[in-house]
Amino acid sequence: MDASAGTQEPGTEPDQLMIGDLQTLTEMSRSDRKLRFYSLMGMVFRIDGLRDSFDRQPANKAVGVDGERKDAYGLHLEDRLADLSARLRRGGYRPKPSLRVYIPKANGGVRPLGIPSFEDRIVQGRLSGILQAIWEPEFRDCSFGFRPGRSAHDALRRVAEVVTNEGTQWIVEADIKGFFNHVCHDHLLRFLEHRITDPRLLDVVRRFLKGGVLEDGAFTATEEGTPQGGLVSPVLSNIYLHYVLDWWFEVTFAKTCCDTARLVRYADDFVACFRDEGDARRFLAAMQERLGAFGLEVEPSKTQLLRFGSGAWLASKRRGGTRPATFSFLGLTHYVGTSRSGSFVVGRTTDSKRMRKKLKEFTLKLHKLREIGGAAMTLFTQQHLRGHINYYGVSGNFRAVVKYVWLASKALFKWLNRRSQRRSLAWDKWNQILSEGLLPRPRIVHDLYPARSR
Repeated sequence: MDASAGTQEPGTEPDQLMIGDLQTLTEMSRSDRKLRFYSLMGMVFRIDGLRDSFDRQPANKAVGVDGERKDAYGLHLEDRLADLSARLRRGGYRPKPSLRVYIPKANGGVRPLGIPSFEDRIVQGRLSGILQAIWEPEFRDCSFGFRPGRSAHDALRRVAEVVTNEGTQWIVEADIKGFFNHVCHDHLLRFLEHRITDPRLLDVVRRFLKGGVLEDGAFTATEEGTPQGGLVSPVLSNIYLHYVLDWWFEVTFAKTCCDTARLVRYADDFVACFRDEGDARRFLAAMQERLGAFGLEVEPSKTQLLRFGSGAWLASKRRGGTRPATFSFLGLTHYVGTSRSGSFVVGRTTDSKRMRKKLKEFTLKLHKLREIGGAAMTLFTQQHLRGHINYYGVSGNFRAVVKYVWLASKALFKWLNRRSQRRSLAWDKWNQILSEGLLPRPRIVHDLYPARSR
């Protein structure tokens, strides 16, 4: 079944779309899962939609190849939005290449990012909202990344719930190798055509995918992948993995399992939980074959099958029992633990590699701020620790949070004293300052322990 985004017939002016907002689009998509939209481009080039996308853009983001920031673009905003809308309407819009930059990874490697120009951010923001509105009712409950009302902590809480209350005994931890760099454009566009038949909107998506990257002044065409850093990349990645992994697992593979099977995915990082060892081993092989059919492969160093759950906990308590294996998910190492009441519990602690990487980056930043002044160094430390506590302050991780806050305060003390040849602070004075609340105090922000089923 085909449908427009409103009630007009094909060929009428797209500006006459009856839909008022993206929520209405979501309701239309939810009401009929077979509904296909053939006239969406009007929503992309509507000036009020582009203006809303402009307003949502942060002012301090890294600049793309155009070197333009939000304040500069906004000097003649209405004229520029009108020109952008006209180019989108007549098919004359051409995205600029993304600016290639690299950020360090915890394993010592680097992750490539593609920074779009500011105008491309506006279009991508609008396009992302439309795609999200259509596919949000379609996405499976096992998907948590880049979705409204869902967070990494929700994914972590779901893992604990499945392991604790659904009798999980085996875990397959997996990570897709260079996912954003290996998304197949042909497969992705075919997935989009399941719900969208508007050729002009699909052409805009294709232009973003084929826009290329600029690195050290040299242009490179992009034949595969969707650059991390682009505003439309998260929803495109979710659509891709929805069909490649989520839908396949829940609709096809799980039905062939002997016992309970659950998937929890956040972006390209996921874990599969099983009660039956045979199901887990079959999934490990079938999953790699499934990903390979769509141009993807798992990262061997981050993919493993392990015994994890109440059975592993009981075995470790017996004479000669060994400590159960651990797995990492979303920056936290999960381990088989014991609650205060003496029962099995999913324990978590900050991933040691992630902690060392963060602390190293934090220390380098303090070194750079040394010339600006102690106030700037202290303010940065306060902001950094608030962010760290808000993410890593989860059930069972208090010790690791305390350790990180102490190491960060120690680094700040060191660099405050190195601002001159004369030592300006002594430890007793510094401890007194800390006791007065200079830095955020460690605390548990997120309770991830599930209510035990009866």
